[in-house]
Amino acid sequence: MQVKASNGGGTPRPPAHLVGRLRMIVVDGILAPGHPVPITRIAEMLRIDDDLALQVLMELGRDGFLERAGDDAVRVLALTETQGDEIVQIRRLLEPPAIRTAAENARAVDLITLRHLAGRVDEAVASRDYIAFRRADDAFNATLLSLHPNTELARLCTELRLRTAYDGLRVPVEHGVLSDMMRPHARIVDLIEAADFAAVEGLSLAIVNRLHFVGAPRMDAPHLVGPPIRLEPEVDVEFLEHTDA
Repeated sequence: MQVKASNGGGTPRPPAHLVGRLRMIVVDGILAPGHPVPITRIAEMLRIDDDLALQVLMELGRDGFLERAGDDAVRVLALTETQGDEIVQIRRLLEPPAIRTAAENARAVDLITLRHLAGRVDEAVASRDYIAFRRADDAFNATLLSLHPNTELARLCTELRLRTAYDGLRVPVEHGVLSDMMRPHARIVDLIEAADFAAVEGLSLAIVNRLHFVGAPRMDAPHLVGPPIRLEPEVDVEFLEHTDA
């Protein structure tokens, strides 16, 4: 397969909505980590040609969770922690059980409040307002965690959430392609109402495990290595250069 990496000069920058759609495909686990996926398959998913698909992959590859698998395929890296992910590691340990305990302490009046806050999240998503989405998401989770009997643990979990980067969610929200996995608020309320607290904990853990797919881009970490064809001189090779790592 011949996939060009040049747009005639400068760094190829694909349409943002395509990058957002592919990010949400990864978040939803449609591309199973560790398994090579042909670039042609990515192109089919996005309904674009192979050249543009490679540009989308290069853009998303800035986050560090994609790598080349031969000349014509890529794979999502298995769950790994990179520099700056210590907050996510701590969240993985503390947040899911804390969310479960908080859910177990929810009263009928709390469910009314949580469902109202979940509605605010949906309204922000519908209006494609990223700032409103983040505020509504923070309010929902802070309110739920406030039901935990250990106020210090609840405060810590809330603070860790606020210190986590979610830059990768801006484009999906603003282009109307946000995954349901990243907007679980109404589902969480339904699970609490059904007293399925194990499912609440499991959903919380699943979301934390996907945060490295939506974190702030790491612009100095090229993980799409090994160009499929020889690059033209004017092409920016920052995210294509071969490494021995």
